[in-house]
Amino acid sequence: MRNGLTKLLSYPLAVAMTVIEIRPHRLGWKVFEAPGVEPVFPEKDRAINYARSRACFRLGEIRILDSGDDVERVIPFDDTNRKL
Repeated sequence: MRNGLTKLLSYPLAVAMTVIEIRPHRLGWKVFEAPGVEPVFPEKDRAINYARSRACFRLGEIRILDSGDDVERVIPFDDTNRKL
């Protein structure tokens, strides 16, 4: 029994990771979290601040894309980056 428990505990845990994308839009910057949750902001900084607020209490990253859909910057978010 003990070997079975040790073997079970040695498997990595699957963790859900949230990815929020920020990309250029004709009206500014679109924040894509999920279908139907796609607000557009006139300034990139406002889009990043919104994404950070939506990332609260989650694990994942914010990806800022350029006009060619290439990743320009990644902002990870998890418990170690969170301030109370």
